[in-house]
Amino acid sequence: MSMSNPTVGIITGASYSDPFAIPAKGKSDEVSKEDFLLLLVEQLKNQDPLEPMDGTDFTAQLAQFSSLEQQTAMNDNLALLQDYSATLNRLNALEMIGKNVEFDGSGAGSAAIKGDGQPVPLDFELADNAQEVTVDIYNEAGGRVATLELGYYDLGAQSYNWNGKDANGNALTEGHYTYEVVARDEMGQIVSTSVNGSGEVRGVETDPANGNTILVLVDGTRVGIDQVVGVSASD
Repeated sequence: MSMSNPTVGIITGASYSDPFAIPAKGKSDEVSKEDFLLLLVEQLKNQDPLEPMDGTDFTAQLAQFSSLEQQTAMNDNLALLQDYSATLNRLNALEMIGKNVEFDGSGAGSAAIKGDGQPVPLDFELADNAQEVTVDIYNEAGGRVATLELGYYDLGAQSYNWNGKDANGNALTEGHYTYEVVARDEMGQIVSTSVNGSGEVRGVETDPANGNTILVLVDGTRVGIDQVVGVSASD
Protein backbone atom coordinates (compact mmCIF):
# COMPACT_ATOMS: atom_id res chain seq x y z
CA MET A 1 0.00 0.00 0.00
CA SER A 2 1.41 3.28 -0.98
CA MET A 3 0.99 6.37 1.07
CA SER A 4 0.48 9.64 -0.60
CA ASN A 5 1.74 12.82 0.88
CA PRO A 6 -0.93 15.40 1.53
CA THR A 7 -0.86 18.19 -0.95
CA VAL A 8 0.06 21.51 0.50
CA GLY A 9 -1.18 24.45 -1.50
CA ILE A 10 1.10 27.41 -1.88
CA ILE A 11 -0.58 30.79 -1.80
CA THR A 12 1.15 33.42 -3.81
CA GLY A 13 0.57 37.11 -4.11
CA ALA A 14 -0.57 37.44 -0.51
CA SER A 15 0.91 39.95 1.86
CA TYR A 16 0.66 40.52 5.58
CA SER A 17 0.04 43.92 7.03
CA ASP A 18 0.78 44.57 10.66
CA PRO A 19 -2.22 46.43 12.05
CA PHE A 20 0.05 48.18 14.52
CA ALA A 21 2.72 49.16 12.04
CA ILE A 22 3.51 52.86 11.99
CA PRO A 23 2.73 54.27 8.54
CA ALA A 24 5.67 55.59 6.58
CA LYS A 25 5.61 59.35 6.26
CA GLY A 26 7.82 62.05 4.91
CA LYS A 27 10.01 64.06 7.21
CA SER A 28 7.98 66.30 9.45
CA ASP A 29 8.42 67.96 12.80
CA GLU A 30 4.71 67.59 13.58
CA VAL A 31 3.14 64.52 15.17
CA SER A 32 -0.59 63.97 14.69
CA LYS A 33 -2.77 62.38 17.34
CA GLU A 34 -3.01 59.24 15.17
CA ASP A 35 0.79 59.00 15.09
CA PHE A 36 0.91 59.49 18.84
CA LEU A 37 -1.55 56.62 19.45
CA LEU A 38 0.35 54.29 17.12
CA LEU A 39 3.61 55.07 18.91
CA LEU A 40 2.00 54.41 22.29
CA VAL A 41 0.51 51.07 21.14
CA GLU A 42 3.83 50.05 19.61
CA GLN A 43 5.57 50.87 22.87
CA LEU A 44 3.10 48.76 24.85
CA LYS A 45 3.36 45.86 22.40
CA ASN A 46 7.15 45.73 22.62
CA GLN A 47 7.60 46.33 26.34
CA ASP A 48 9.47 43.83 28.50
CA PRO A 49 6.87 41.59 30.27
CA LEU A 50 9.17 41.38 33.27
CA GLU A 51 9.45 45.14 33.46
CA PRO A 52 6.16 46.57 32.18
CA MET A 53 5.63 50.26 31.75
CA ASP A 54 5.17 52.11 34.98
CA GLY A 55 1.56 53.19 35.59
CA THR A 56 2.65 56.75 36.27
CA ASP A 57 4.52 56.94 32.95
CA PHE A 58 1.52 55.49 31.12
CA THR A 59 -0.82 58.03 32.73
CA ALA A 60 1.57 60.83 31.79
CA GLN A 61 1.59 59.72 28.15
CA LEU A 62 -2.20 59.55 28.10
CA ALA A 63 -2.26 63.08 29.49
CA GLN A 64 0.08 64.15 26.67
CA PHE A 65 -2.29 62.60 24.15
CA SER A 66 -5.24 64.45 25.68
CA SER A 67 -3.29 67.70 25.54
CA LEU A 68 -2.35 67.05 21.90
CA GLU A 69 -5.98 66.42 20.99
CA GLN A 70 -7.10 69.62 22.71
CA GLN A 71 -4.37 71.60 20.97
CA THR A 72 -5.44 70.21 17.58
CA ALA A 73 -9.04 71.26 18.24
CA MET A 74 -7.86 74.70 19.39
CA ASN A 75 -5.79 75.17 16.22
CA ASP A 76 -8.80 74.26 14.09
CA ASN A 77 -10.97 76.78 15.96
CA LEU A 78 -8.32 79.50 15.60
CA ALA A 79 -8.17 78.87 11.85
CA LEU A 80 -11.95 79.28 11.64
CA LEU A 81 -11.78 82.53 13.61
CA GLN A 82 -9.05 83.87 11.32
CA ASP A 83 -11.14 83.06 8.25
CA TYR A 84 -14.16 84.76 9.82
CA SER A 85 -12.11 87.84 10.74
CA ALA A 86 -10.68 88.06 7.20
CA THR A 87 -14.21 87.90 5.75
CA LEU A 88 -15.40 90.72 8.04
CA ASN A 89 -12.38 92.83 7.04
CA ARG A 90 -13.20 92.40 3.36
CA LEU A 91 -16.84 93.35 3.93
CA ASN A 92 -15.79 96.46 5.88
CA ALA A 93 -13.28 97.36 3.19
CA LEU A 94 -15.94 97.24 0.46
CA GLU A 95 -17.88 99.93 2.31
CA MET A 96 -14.80 102.20 2.14
CA ILE A 97 -14.75 102.35 -1.67
CA GLY A 98 -15.32 105.95 -2.76
CA LYS A 99 -14.48 107.31 0.70
CA ASN A 100 -11.40 109.06 2.02
CA VAL A 101 -9.26 107.16 4.51
CA GLU A 102 -6.53 108.39 6.80
CA PHE A 103 -3.83 105.84 7.46
CA ASP A 104 -0.56 105.37 9.28
CA GLY A 105 1.92 106.42 6.62
CA SER A 106 4.99 105.29 8.61
CA GLY A 107 6.50 108.76 8.38
CA ALA A 108 5.30 109.72 4.89
CA GLY A 109 2.16 111.80 4.42
CA SER A 110 0.10 112.35 1.27
CA ALA A 111 -1.21 115.58 -0.20
CA ALA A 112 -3.29 116.40 -3.28
CA ILE A 113 -3.19 119.53 -5.44
CA LYS A 114 -6.67 119.95 -6.90
CA GLY A 115 -6.06 123.03 -9.03
CA ASP A 116 -8.64 125.13 -7.22
CA GLY A 117 -6.08 127.54 -5.74
CA GLN A 118 -6.75 126.35 -2.22
CA PRO A 119 -3.82 125.71 0.15
CA VAL A 120 -2.87 122.09 0.77
CA PRO A 121 -2.77 121.09 4.46
CA LEU A 122 0.32 119.16 5.57
CA ASP A 123 -0.46 117.49 8.89
CA PHE A 124 2.08 116.07 11.34
CA GLU A 125 2.53 115.46 15.05
CA LEU A 126 5.58 116.21 17.19
CA ALA A 127 6.56 114.28 20.31
CA ASP A 128 8.34 117.37 21.69
CA ASN A 129 8.92 121.04 20.92
CA ALA A 130 10.96 121.48 17.73
CA GLN A 131 13.28 124.39 16.99
CA GLU A 132 13.43 123.52 13.29
CA VAL A 133 10.85 121.70 11.19
CA THR A 134 11.66 120.79 7.59
CA VAL A 135 9.21 119.30 5.08
CA ASP A 136 10.34 117.65 1.84
CA ILE A 137 7.65 117.21 -0.83
CA TYR A 138 7.85 114.59 -3.61
CA ASN A 139 5.89 113.99 -6.80
CA GLU A 140 4.40 110.65 -7.85
CA ALA A 141 7.68 109.69 -9.55
CA GLY A 142 9.55 110.13 -6.25
CA GLY A 143 11.33 113.33 -7.28
CA ARG A 144 11.66 116.07 -4.68
CA VAL A 145 9.84 119.20 -5.87
CA ALA A 146 10.01 121.43 -2.79
CA THR A 147 11.65 121.83 0.61
CA LEU A 148 9.87 123.90 3.25
CA GLU A 149 11.73 125.38 6.25
CA LEU A 150 8.95 125.96 8.77
CA GLY A 151 10.93 127.02 11.85
CA TYR A 152 9.70 126.49 15.42
CA TYR A 153 6.66 124.34 16.31
CA ASP A 154 5.27 123.21 19.65
CA LEU A 155 4.75 119.57 20.49
CA GLY A 156 1.47 117.93 19.52
CA ALA A 157 -0.67 117.82 16.37
CA GLN A 158 0.28 120.51 13.85
CA SER A 159 -0.68 121.54 10.33
CA TYR A 160 0.94 123.75 7.69
CA ASN A 161 -0.92 125.14 4.66
CA TRP A 162 1.28 124.62 1.61
CA ASN A 163 0.68 126.87 -1.42
CA GLY A 164 1.26 124.04 -3.90
CA LYS A 165 4.39 125.61 -5.43
CA ASP A 166 7.78 124.08 -6.14
CA ALA A 167 11.23 125.23 -4.96
CA ASN A 168 11.30 127.94 -7.67
CA GLY A 169 7.89 129.35 -6.80
CA ASN A 170 6.12 127.74 -9.77
CA ALA A 171 2.64 126.30 -9.29
CA LEU A 172 2.72 122.51 -9.51
CA THR A 173 0.27 120.54 -11.61
CA GLU A 174 -2.74 118.80 -10.16
CA GLY A 175 -1.99 115.39 -8.71
CA HIS A 176 -0.93 113.45 -5.69
CA TYR A 177 2.20 114.24 -3.72
CA THR A 178 3.89 112.81 -0.64
CA TYR A 179 5.82 114.62 2.07
CA GLU A 180 8.25 113.80 4.86
CA VAL A 181 8.80 115.81 8.01
CA VAL A 182 12.11 116.13 9.88
CA ALA A 183 12.15 118.01 13.20
CA ARG A 184 15.07 118.93 15.48
CA ASP A 185 15.24 120.46 18.95
CA GLU A 186 17.48 123.35 20.10
CA MET A 187 20.37 120.89 20.53
CA GLY A 188 20.03 119.63 16.97
CA GLN A 189 18.64 116.29 18.10
CA ILE A 190 15.90 114.60 16.09
CA VAL A 191 12.39 115.03 17.47
CA SER A 192 10.11 112.04 16.93
CA THR A 193 7.50 112.86 14.28
CA SER A 194 4.47 110.93 13.10
CA VAL A 195 2.72 111.60 9.80
CA ASN A 196 -0.46 110.02 8.50
CA GLY A 197 -1.34 109.60 4.85
CA SER A 198 -4.77 109.96 3.25
CA GLY A 199 -6.53 109.25 -0.01
CA GLU A 200 -9.70 108.05 -1.69
CA VAL A 201 -10.30 104.31 -1.91
CA ARG A 202 -11.00 102.97 -5.39
CA GLY A 203 -10.71 99.22 -4.84
CA VAL A 204 -10.03 96.31 -2.52
CA GLU A 205 -7.52 93.47 -2.90
CA THR A 206 -6.41 90.43 -0.90
CA ASP A 207 -2.70 89.97 -0.28
CA PRO A 208 -1.92 86.49 -1.71
CA ALA A 209 1.00 86.08 0.69
CA ASN A 210 -0.96 86.33 3.94
CA GLY A 211 -4.63 86.88 3.06
CA ASN A 212 -4.70 90.40 4.52
CA THR A 213 -7.18 92.92 3.09
CA ILE A 214 -5.56 95.74 1.09
CA LEU A 215 -7.16 99.07 0.13
CA VAL A 216 -6.14 100.49 -3.26
CA LEU A 217 -6.21 104.30 -3.39
CA VAL A 218 -6.81 106.42 -6.49
CA ASP A 219 -3.10 107.29 -6.68
CA GLY A 220 -2.15 103.59 -6.68
CA THR A 221 -1.06 103.49 -3.02
CA ARG A 222 -1.85 100.18 -1.30
CA VAL A 223 -2.77 100.34 2.37
CA GLY A 224 -3.42 97.48 4.77
CA ILE A 225 -6.83 97.78 6.40
CA ASP A 226 -5.11 97.53 9.80
CA GLN A 227 -3.28 100.82 8.99
CA VAL A 228 -6.51 102.82 8.66
CA VAL A 229 -7.06 105.32 11.50
CA GLY A 230 -10.03 107.24 10.07
CA VAL A 231 -12.69 107.24 7.33
CA SER A 232 -14.63 110.18 5.92
CA ALA A 233 -16.97 110.92 3.01
CA SER A 234 -15.27 111.94 -0.23
CA ASP A 235 -15.48 115.59 -1.27
